[in-house]
Amino acid sequence: MTRISSTVGDDPSGAPARRTAGRAPAGRSAGANWSTTPPPYSLGSVDNALRLIHALDERGELRVYEAAELLGVARSTAHRLLSTLCFRGFATQRGDSHVYLPGPALADAGLRALSRLDLRQVAGPPLRALADETGETVHLVVLEGNGARFVDGVESTQPLRVGLRVGMVLPAHATAAGKSILAALPPERVTDLYPRGVQTLTDRTLASLEEIQRHLTTVAQAGHATNHGESADDVAAVGVVIRDQARHPVGALALAAPAERLLPARIPLVAQRMHRAAATIGGHLLPGATTG
Repeated sequence: MTRISSTVGDDPSGAPARRTAGRAPAGRSAGANWSTTPPPYSLGSVDNALRLIHALDERGELRVYEAAELLGVARSTAHRLLSTLCFRGFATQRGDSHVYLPGPALADAGLRALSRLDLRQVAGPPLRALADETGETVHLVVLEGNGARFVDGVESTQPLRVGLRVGMVLPAHATAAGKSILAALPPERVTDLYPRGVQTLTDRTLASLEEIQRHLTTVAQAGHATNHGESADDVAAVGVVIRDQARHPVGALALAAPAERLLPARIPLVAQRMHRAAATIGGHLLPGATTG
């Protein structure tokens, strides 16, 4: 589809607001490549480690001699690879035996993927309804470290609109959605998320941990977060946290529009609609079922 655009700024995910003909194509996620021929740039040790992780997941247990036969390497090499996987949590050793089992990191990775899929499935209809109600671009966002990852979204159909950036990660404190999640966390946890300082995107981005903490207090009191040029100029956004049935923050909704259309007087009504959508999503999420 041909896109004719006039850039006016970025949404909290870095997406430019565009004057666009038609809808943007839906994003695609790349699946695993199970080709038997490795790419010419593959690293043998990395490839072998990934093959062992796959074997552990598929078989449930793996002996050193089996790993050696699978990879076509010496048993000592297989043992070193399995020991490294144990060190990183992707495998565990059964007592003093030569039997290895899937580790907690492997299980956690699977649970996170299932959790995110569950959140996206639950959020889909309310997300689309919110986009229809407001006429603006909306995103589903989760926290990754101190970043906000945009995992799903619906783009506005208006000629001048903010485009989708599903899959992107930006500093959470520079986005409305990210700030709404951070404001729902204990202050000490927020502090732990910034061991190496604070990244800024514009001259309006919160520039220090102290500034972030003060701002999050205001966000918590208001019940929603806003973004006025903190990730890019000429775009405004509103963020509302999503909580599961135990009131744990698991994600957020973000609504972004050209700043000329998302004026302060409009924000309370927008936030009210977003809270309703967030409550609908959270009402379907059991405690612990979604980690974001």
